[in-house]
Amino acid sequence: MTDPYFLQSLGLSGFRAYLQPKTFDFRKKRCLAIFAPNGSGKSSVIDALEFMFSEDGTLERLGQRAINNQAGPVALAHNLAEEAKIASAVTIGVVSGKDVINGSRPATGAKRLIPAVATTLNACFAVPPIIRGHALRTFVETHKPEQRYADVANWLQLGPLVEVQKNIRSLRTQVKAAAEDETALQRVDTQLAKETAQAVNTWDEAAVLSHANTSILAPLDPSLVLAALAAGDSAYLELESRAKAEENNIGLAGLRQIRNAAAALRAQTTDTESGETVVSGAILTFDSAVAALSAAAIKETEERGKAASTVFQALWKAAEPFFAEGVAAPDICPVCTTPVADTAAGSAETIRAHIAKHLEELADYAAAKKALEEAKTAATKAHTQLVAVLPGLIGHLGDGEAALKADLIAYQADIAGWPQTTVPASADIVSAIAKLLAMLDQAIADIESKQGDHTYIKAKAKIDRLLELQTERNLALRTLDELVKLSNALTAQATIISAEIRKKVQALLDKLQTPMNDIYKLIQGAGATPIRLELPGEDDTNQQRLNLLIDFAKNRTGVQPGGYLSDSQIHSVALALRMAAIQQFNVGAPIIALDDIVTSYDADHRRTIAGLIATMFGDCQILITTHDERFFNYLKDQLEAKAWHFTRIIGLDPAYGPRFADHKVSDEMIEARWAEGQSAANEMRQAEEEWLLGICRDFGVSVRIRPLERAYSYERSELASALAGLLKDAKLMPALVPGVNNRFLDSLVKGEIENFGSHFQDWPYGDGSIGDEKTRWGEFKTFRSQFACKKCSRTKFQRPFALKRPVCAHNGCEAQFEFAAAPVQ
Repeated sequence: MTDPYFLQSLGLSGFRAYLQPKTFDFRKKRCLAIFAPNGSGKSSVIDALEFMFSEDGTLERLGQRAINNQAGPVALAHNLAEEAKIASAVTIGVVSGKDVINGSRPATGAKRLIPAVATTLNACFAVPPIIRGHALRTFVETHKPEQRYADVANWLQLGPLVEVQKNIRSLRTQVKAAAEDETALQRVDTQLAKETAQAVNTWDEAAVLSHANTSILAPLDPSLVLAALAAGDSAYLELESRAKAEENNIGLAGLRQIRNAAAALRAQTTDTESGETVVSGAILTFDSAVAALSAAAIKETEERGKAASTVFQALWKAAEPFFAEGVAAPDICPVCTTPVADTAAGSAETIRAHIAKHLEELADYAAAKKALEEAKTAATKAHTQLVAVLPGLIGHLGDGEAALKADLIAYQADIAGWPQTTVPASADIVSAIAKLLAMLDQAIADIESKQGDHTYIKAKAKIDRLLELQTERNLALRTLDELVKLSNALTAQATIISAEIRKKVQALLDKLQTPMNDIYKLIQGAGATPIRLELPGEDDTNQQRLNLLIDFAKNRTGVQPGGYLSDSQIHSVALALRMAAIQQFNVGAPIIALDDIVTSYDADHRRTIAGLIATMFGDCQILITTHDERFFNYLKDQLEAKAWHFTRIIGLDPAYGPRFADHKVSDEMIEARWAEGQSAANEMRQAEEEWLLGICRDFGVSVRIRPLERAYSYERSELASALAGLLKDAKLMPALVPGVNNRFLDSLVKGEIENFGSHFQDWPYGDGSIGDEKTRWGEFKTFRSQFACKKCSRTKFQRPFALKRPVCAHNGCEAQFEFAAAPVQ
């Protein structure tokens, strides 16, 4: 069996509240508990895990982009990270047996790709390992049974089965809806009512057949009766034969063909708006085009004569600017250098008029030439069209129109020689075609009036339409029949498949239900009513629902817990279910992250949850963040120190990030500030406060109980005064620090030198100097050095309740505390 995966390290850099890099090392102690007041950055640790394991590189509450109440991925990076040139990223190290895998994920940029190590862990997480207190109630109270079912099915690794179940149900629903859809039949009935003039509104075989015989066939021939509405019926075959014969005898189609051929040569229409008669056709179009061509040729000849001196066009164009209106005319001709006054024109004005006249004549000639070219093109096109349509009418004319046919043939021969030959006269032919059209129109109208509504052709068309509707209806009926069969088959198959899936899911739910109730009862007490995880009844078609039920009372059995349980009980139901599921199904990576999960509990329940973690989840790696100090103390009291690292966030430094209790200011940090030429007054104050808090805790000093809103916050002066009181009672007197005229603890109470550099000064030159700070720090180190065991030189102490003096905390020493000699300055 493969070894499970555990976190070996977790690093945050420029991520959320963490600006400066911070790494949590789990190599020696696998579990971590962090206490911090709200708004101190504790949840950023859990955020780092969620971000690392997120498929899309964000947090659920941040979303994919900034919209509505979501801040988007931009909120992942610390707001000062870019300015401080710190790369925003989360790194993790994972160990399985002796194999160590590391990975990093950037928190900025469009591509925040998930590293391979996170993908490996995600494959082991059947259940999400992160439990946030604020989201626990939603599973019980907000989620619908369908959502719960989908969540739990994924926990149980039944996602594919759920998809099969969902797809079968969806397909069955669609097929059932299609089998009950009679739209196609309704469409047939609508068309039937229209075809029968509302005589038959709903399809009935006998009624439709009766309508066909009485209303369609009887007016033509009462003896022609359909035995069935079918294309193979003998009466239908007879109807088909008579319709064909009728069409051939009447010759209506042939008359229309002749008319169309004649109308192509000469047509007459009346404008509906103006009432004006419009005559058109290929012959008239050609005659008009030839007339236009002749006129254009005459015009071009006239204009060419006027512009006979076109050879001088370039010269006139060049001379025009010299003699333009408003321009000073030259005194000498620019061509022949003759004085303008001595020329034939005699003046610049006469020359200007001469140039304008000839240029105008040239423009008229150019327009006439262009019009001639266009007329030639139009005539050629009209000629081509006329030559193409003449054979159409000639071919359709019979012996009854022999004279017109002979005229058309002669006209065709004359037209073919154009433009080498003259255009033949067309008036007689056009007149003859007009008479032919009038005769054809009259013949067509006579035939149509004789036909009326009762012809074999129209009767056949109506019967054919009824046959089409019958075919469409039969197809719709067959389709519905097949869909009903398919729906019944799917229902049977879905019932079998759902029953098998139900057995599997219920079996796994039963497996999960016992540990869930064990956890729930451990939190709420042995008398707590068990919670049932139940699927719908076997006869319920929708099996994809998971109900959380309790038997609240004899007359309230199988009810939803949301309406009957208290806030903490609902919280416990969700917590128990999630933790039991993680324990049961995340065996490949038994990691649990708990973020502020005790907000709904009283002190007894918090202690119980701490005990629960200690007794039932010893094999898991657990990360806990909480703002509840009592719960944090319960954790420290009940969990093994060898497996757990307990730490506190003592403040949030905007320029650094969360400051942990073990993030104490070191001598090196202070000296580094001075080396950079910067004041270290703030660091000195913090270092002194950290030392005072630690020594007071070790010595067990007595302090006044703080107000409720500041229950665990102590001023430096309070700690220094309390320590001074204990030393005085124990008759312990530290040596005086050289350069300080009073007891150094009194000096710590005031902190005057530190205040110069860390507080605003009202008066000029009130700021401290680095020299003052170095002197003060040397004095503090001298005083601090006296708090060491004279026997073993260690600096950790404890004071059992019965003793007045502290003793060395080292088991091999436990010497009673006495001040060590201060080093000589």
